[in-house]
Amino acid sequence: MRVFSDAQDGSPSDLSESVVALGTFDGVHLGHKEILRRCVSRAKQESIPSCVFTFDKHPLEVIKPQLAPETLTDLEDKFALIKDAGIENTVIARFDRKMARTGPEEFVRKVLVDCLNAKWVVVGFNYTFGFKAEGNAETLKGFGKKYGFNVEISKPVVVDGTVVSSTRIRASLAKGDVEAACKMLGRPYSVKGKIVRGQSRGKAMGYPTVNLDVPREIALPKAGVYATIACIEGEMYKGVTNVGTRPTFQGKAVTVETHIIGFDRDIYGKALRVLFAKRLRDEKRFESAEALACQISQDVERAKDILEGQNAS
Repeated sequence: MRVFSDAQDGSPSDLSESVVALGTFDGVHLGHKEILRRCVSRAKQESIPSCVFTFDKHPLEVIKPQLAPETLTDLEDKFALIKDAGIENTVIARFDRKMARTGPEEFVRKVLVDCLNAKWVVVGFNYTFGFKAEGNAETLKGFGKKYGFNVEISKPVVVDGTVVSSTRIRASLAKGDVEAACKMLGRPYSVKGKIVRGQSRGKAMGYPTVNLDVPREIALPKAGVYATIACIEGEMYKGVTNVGTRPTFQGKAVTVETHIIGFDRDIYGKALRVLFAKRLRDEKRFESAEALACQISQDVERAKDILEGQNAS
């Protein structure tokens, strides 16, 4: 997949025609995957390239930063997931004040017509665009008639009676319901970062942990203890992850700490991804380190049972 930057100032020069999927695609969940599937399918039918047009950040980060949601996927993961869907080209535009002031028709003319030479445009049922979100999927159809492109609107994807959306996935994570988030994403929810040194309290209790430096903008599940899969250097390991402030030790900052079961290598400074499988319990304060160690022992046994059969050591 080819990735291009800043389509508001330029475009892939060899796209004489294209099928374009529009959206923020945060999470690249099942609803997004249906849009991407339709885009790829339509591109094959028309024998022209498929293309995603998206932004480098959520528009609210510029328009109303105080309301900007936490992110479900960083740009690297977003690109990888879009590529896996079969998209041939992705254009990521800088969303700034200039873009925020762009009206719906100006966006259509400059981006879809002049830059991407769209023959077909695929959007979700709730897609909005342009200054103050004045444009929507039906508005886009009208512009399509004016400028000579077709519009395909993807219907909602429903899982367990709920319409899949990034907002609902974030709500599930906020409740600690990582299983619901997994169903809507079509994969386990995960976070990644560099392993940093902690205070080695877990090691002293017989359950060494690795501390994950997760970017602040990434959404974390509700504070608690989870059965997880730790992925490092291409290998998968069963684990138990605590998200929270470590109240037994009077912690204040939110941390992500993972005990990788049966693992004893020095991996400080390396990259780690943690996949959340199931919530085990709330985070709570224990009267002593010994009491906490006893609980961790139980957490480890439960996690082993839950993760049995998964492709992890």
